[in-house]
This record gives sequence, C-alpha cells and structure tokens, in this order.
Amino acid sequence: MKIRDKSKLFASCNHLVSILSGYYNFYNKEPIDDYLISSPSNDLLANCGQTLFEENAESNELFIGIQFGNYIIDEIENNEFISLNSLAVISEEISHFKIIIDTVVLNSNISKLEIEMLGEIDRFICLMHWNQLKIHPKLTNNWKNLHDICDLVFQGDRFINEDNIYREAEGLAFKHLKSAFTNNWDSSYFDFSKIDTQAKDYLSKLREKLLKIKF
Repeated sequence: MKIRDKSKLFASCNHLVSILSGYYNFYNKEPIDDYLISSPSNDLLANCGQTLFEENAESNELFIGIQFGNYIIDEIENNEFISLNSLAVISEEISHFKIIIDTVVLNSNISKLEIEMLGEIDRFICLMHWNQLKIHPKLTNNWKNLHDICDLVFQGDRFINEDNIYREAEGLAFKHLKSAFTNNWDSSYFDFSKIDTQAKDYLSKLREKLLKIKF
C-alpha cells in the first residue's frame, strides 16, 4: 500500500496543519506530504501513528518522517466518517512532527514531556475545528462546547502505569487549555468556526516558549 496514492490522507494532514497554523507560527514551511512514509512498518499497530526522528551529527544529516497504521489509512480513505481515535492520532503526530522540525530549524531543544504536552493540546485544537472544514471524512461528534471535547479527550485511564510521562503531559495540557480558553471554558455554546483570539495569543506564546524564543 503506497501512501502516495492516498489523496485523502494527504489532504487530511494538510488540513490539520492549516488548523494549527491558525494558532501558531510554523518556522518550517515545507509540505508535510514529503514526510509521509510510503507504507507503515510491520511493528506499527494498525490504529496507531508514529513520528520517526534520527539525527546523524557526524554527517550533519537528519531523517524525520510520519507513518500511520493500515487501519487509520483505510478508514480515512474509504469512509464517510472518521473515528475520534484515528483523527486524534493523526493530529498528535502532526503536532510532534511540526515541533520537532521547528526545533531543528531554530537549533533549539525540547523535552519529551513538552512534545507530548503540546501533542495533547494540538489534538484538542484539531478536534475542535475539524468538522468546520468542507472536507471528508467527518467526525460523528458534533460538539456544542469545550466540555464536550474534554469528556472524550482527557481520560487519564487510557494510560498504563508505566506511562506516567503521558499522564503528566495530559494534565499539563488540560491546565494550559483551560487558561487559554478561560473566557469560554464553561460556556454552554462555543463557535468552532472561529479562532478564539485570546486562546491563540496564549498558545502561540506557549509554543514559542517551548522553542526557547525570546519575546
């Protein structure tokens, strides 16, 4: 199976980058299409994704790529609707890719905890706005407010005992999102067709801080 033939996966990844671009300034502008690995490795679970990163200091070479399991690829290509898990996985890997490659471009550094925390934030943002785009497949979820998403996204019991870093990342992400969307956090209705300007300012500064950029 070649991802080069998977137009919906390409389009979906680019749409997710577009959603995140509404909140952040990305320093690497190259098309994400060039970084999608042609076919998933045999050890990748069918419903998972993975960002691969390897740096060779001696030859000054860098390899980075994203791969998704066969279930996710098939679902996004052949269905009218996409599951919450599949879209969340794709969103989080796009987030990982963008922060890692921006770190390289800026010759900065970032911890695994920070990468995972931003991934949790970004998948929340992508799930917020996905159904507002004129694309398919759609989520079956029709959000009314931010708490609708929280109830499904932030579930600490999805992590096993040794995954403490992911549990911590989820907790930090929740706190940052609550601060970012403080004006609308408890509202019974949220307009997902628009970018919350206060949240954009907060989250943009947070990402710049993670990249060690001085204001």
